[in-house]
Amino acid sequence: MKEQKSYSPTSSELEILQILWKRGPCYVKEIHELLSESKEVVYTTTLKTMQVMHERGLLNREAQGRRHLYSST
Repeated sequence: MKEQKSYSPTSSELEILQILWKRGPCYVKEIHELLSESKEVVYTTTLKTMQVMHERGLLNREAQGRRHLYSST
């Protein structure tokens, strides 16, 4: 049996999770726009962070055409 590693989200990941907890499922563009209101952030950084979070099991991702709808696990 594989041992599951515990993982604590980074501050950037926690910001994304808090948005998803408050608003529910969102697209990367929506998350990026909300993060941009309080700090300077690059779209591709937001996208990559969310992709990594999905790989680590922090986010669910549902394909909708060319876009992906993310939600917290």
